[in-house]
Amino acid sequence: MIRVLIFVAVLLLSSEFCLAGTPQASVAEKSHKMELPKSISDSLPWFAVREVAENPLPFTRSHLAKVAMNNERTALVYFATWCIPCRAGVKRLVENVEELQKNKVSVVLVNIGERDEELVKNWVKKMDASKFKIISDPFKRLTEGFGLVREGEEITLPRTIVVDKGLKPLFMLGEEGSDWPQVLWAK
Repeated sequence: MIRVLIFVAVLLLSSEFCLAGTPQASVAEKSHKMELPKSISDSLPWFAVREVAENPLPFTRSHLAKVAMNNERTALVYFATWCIPCRAGVKRLVENVEELQKNKVSVVLVNIGERDEELVKNWVKKMDASKFKIISDPFKRLTEGFGLVREGEEITLPRTIVVDKGLKPLFMLGEEGSDWPQVLWAK
């Protein structure tokens, strides 16, 4: 019996050392670029959602155009508070906020499907992500309305749409890799 326990302990320790030497095995080498839906290949359609703020304001395509106007690119970064990869991606955005500004990339965090705004506000505060514009899309205007999913389907997270000054989508990302967030400004 003691031999079996020693064998199991050695096996567990050796697997720990093997994994410790592996650099972030769960992070893809490159972010996964996805095909844009035809419904947004030329421009984003009109939409209306709400800003997550102390005094929630409407946030429409016109508001997004004002954000995009002063930058080379704007990233619509979809997230949910329960999404672990989203948490890691937002953390890396926060860590790279100066690089984002230097490369003229604005970020709009789009909360998907959650109706508890206090939960979202607390998550944003905990992540120190209040530097970014945060919008709430509980009714899927920016997923179903953009053709990212069919009616009644759930979006796979993380997901990011990058648009230019004129709101023309440049590309869409799924899984964030080791090149995140540099991929947002790379030519």
